[in-house]
Amino acid sequence: MKKFSAIMLAVLVVFALMPSQVKAEGSFKGYMASDYYYVLNHHDSGIEGRHGLWFRRIYLTYNGNVTDSIKMRLRFEMNSPGDYASSNTLDAFVKDAYLSFKLAGQSVNFGIIGPPTFGEIEDIWGYRALEKTPLDLYKLRSSRDFGIAVSGNFDKGKTVSYTLMFGNGSSNKAETNNGKMIYGCLGFRPVKGMYIEAYGDYEDGGSGKKYYVYQGFASYSGDWGRVGFQYSNKHYDHEDTSMDWALISGFAVVKAAKGLDVILRYDKMLDRPVPKTVDYIPFSTDATHSFIIAGLSFEAAKNIRIIPNVKLTMYDDPDDETIEKPGNDVYANLTLWFKF
Repeated sequence: MKKFSAIMLAVLVVFALMPSQVKAEGSFKGYMASDYYYVLNHHDSGIEGRHGLWFRRIYLTYNGNVTDSIKMRLRFEMNSPGDYASSNTLDAFVKDAYLSFKLAGQSVNFGIIGPPTFGEIEDIWGYRALEKTPLDLYKLRSSRDFGIAVSGNFDKGKTVSYTLMFGNGSSNKAETNNGKMIYGCLGFRPVKGMYIEAYGDYEDGGSGKKYYVYQGFASYSGDWGRVGFQYSNKHYDHEDTSMDWALISGFAVVKAAKGLDVILRYDKMLDRPVPKTVDYIPFSTDATHSFIIAGLSFEAAKNIRIIPNVKLTMYDDPDDETIEKPGNDVYANLTLWFKF
């Protein structure tokens, strides 16, 4: 994978440096998010007290015009290992690779693309560099899939939008089973600044495993900032086994002054603990939790933001009385975000 990524990057560089010899036009862009992190307290004693610097995420994106009506995107993502143990260099992989074109006034994307699960939510949240949105953070749905998506608006005023997608259900990895996924999303903008979304998907996981996600989201934005609230539920069925992972999440981003945002977010797992955990902010899988983010975002210069922030995880009593309640997790971070 690393060799493949290096070759593709070299091809893109050559392509960009020889515009006079190709008909297509395109451009590079990207962003980087890095932290100085300090784990003040953690339920895992092996992680408590760890501190250091890392690049949590780097994007390098090429957007090209294949023809007048067909566009393409190729995006690489690079991450530090983030597991507080590995000493590997940043790993690069293909994040996006797709063609985009118009068909009867609707947009059609084919390839490795972002499903409609939290694309609009992530844009409104606006601080992906600070933290992922809940379904992504708690590994309940992937941010990418290989498939085909059709999206558009039902009216000229663009008050009602939709996205339908069919995909492998294997994220940006190779397909390994016969199961597939269907996604559907409806967005409503009844008044200026308001956005309401209804979302659902179905996944055939193979071997009789079925997964369903349904979600509702509402937000309001203005010159003062924005607020958002969502409810999400992932349901699992397999033979006689049935499970639900439900959560609520709310955030507020307030423009306190020119170039200064105040950021607050609260997530709550309702029914059961997270099934998996991300490396750089590992949650306990023994108990449900509340997760709080508080931060300030300073615009140091155009396209550069410095974001001091604190992340706090508070655990509930486990359902299994034989398991000890995990201690709180507290992270203090100084995040630097810049794009080009």
